[in-house]
Amino acid sequence: MSNKICHLCLLFAAATLLVSCLDTDYTDEVTLYDDIAITQFQITSAKVTRHTTSSTGEDSTYVAEDQSVADYPFYIDQLNGEIYNVDKLPYGVDATKLLCGVYTKNNAMVFIENLARDSIRSLSSTDSVDFTQPRYLRAYASNAQSYRLYKVTVNIAGKQETGFAWQHLADDAALAALEGMRLARVGGRMVLLGLEGGSTVVYRTDVADGSAWTKAAAAFGADTYYNMAVMGDTLFVLDGTALLRSTDGETFANVGAAGAPQRLVGASSTELYGIGNDGRMAVSTDGGRTWQVDRMDSPEALMPAEDISLCSAPYAYMDSTDYVVMTGNRPVDGFPGDSTAVVWRKVVEYAEGSEPAKWICMEADSHNRYQLPRLDGLTVLALGDSKVAFGGAGLGACDDAPFERMYESRDGGITWQRNASLAFPDGFDTSAPAFAATADSEGYVWIVCAGSGQVWRGRLAGLAGEQ
Repeated sequence: MSNKICHLCLLFAAATLLVSCLDTDYTDEVTLYDDIAITQFQITSAKVTRHTTSSTGEDSTYVAEDQSVADYPFYIDQLNGEIYNVDKLPYGVDATKLLCGVYTKNNAMVFIENLARDSIRSLSSTDSVDFTQPRYLRAYASNAQSYRLYKVTVNIAGKQETGFAWQHLADDAALAALEGMRLARVGGRMVLLGLEGGSTVVYRTDVADGSAWTKAAAAFGADTYYNMAVMGDTLFVLDGTALLRSTDGETFANVGAAGAPQRLVGASSTELYGIGNDGRMAVSTDGGRTWQVDRMDSPEALMPAEDISLCSAPYAYMDSTDYVVMTGNRPVDGFPGDSTAVVWRKVVEYAEGSEPAKWICMEADSHNRYQLPRLDGLTVLALGDSKVAFGGAGLGACDDAPFERMYESRDGGITWQRNASLAFPDGFDTSAPAFAATADSEGYVWIVCAGSGQVWRGRLAGLAGEQ
């Protein structure tokens, strides 16, 4: 009976705190105890409003409800009682309606003070909180008498911090002479494969440089430059029927592939992808040594044949999982009326016991106003939680001007919207006859232009991991 009375007293004390009025002077009231603490804090969901441009060129906005921003870490300074994020939440986050979650030591009870700091309420993971200004949390010990006070500051990127910050690194005459090219980061180097005099040649630069490019001794067949993939820090190229690998962009070793595909298109964390002679996707899970037909949930007639680009990124909602997006165009001769590209995706789980996944084509839908245009040299990159695509002039029934705009997808490739904050740098060579682009693991986008030899490096503000 005495235990029940004790529990009732504790509940009564906690309930009383919910409606109590507090002194505004906290200096003498706060007592810090080593056995109570907030050990983890995160913003679990946010409403994001993004500025876009409609398909008719008019400015518009769309609101994405309940976007996950849980990947942005918050740091806890236990000594000074402060909680804050260094990596700013993306521009467009509505700071007045944020859901948050906390974890505590020794089952501490967490309450939040109101904006006036004269009353408190229990902090709930399902009730939104206004973080337009710093808020104060109280972690109460189990006796409901003593607490630790935490000041929580949520930093959100301002409008001036959105878009790319570009650097013009070089105008390289050797790169300007290339007729076609592909770019990748391999370890600490940027490696460019380009078509030069009927052969594929290799140029390299340090990731910290970009102004000086050195030609490697390696040379391959004319089609090799667009048959490349990067898995981890290893570059794979398909030279005819020979699959080669390199970790430095200088020396290449034969993998000894059995049944290599006709075309190499990309890689996830654990799989290499290609397209076979039958037009179907091919996959290798052992570093390219053996290949088999991959599973597809859509017909081969929807497969891209030109301007194929593939990107892979960790899937935010599942551990040990990659989300892979492949874009490209069907041949102009066979499909002159196409105005949109084709987009395929695959969710790759690589935890022990995971089942093989299928490739699925996101077929054109007349109800979808925001489809990916059919662009020459179409390239897709994974940037933060988004996929960003761009290219040269429109093909077939697409009338986009060369490098007119970038398109962003925040739903895994289903819809692609024009985002006014994503733009090419001033002075960018929009008449480039060919170009190559890639995104590295630090969030930098590299673009190399044939014709002018321009080399650009840009960083998108608001990405997780930005310092």
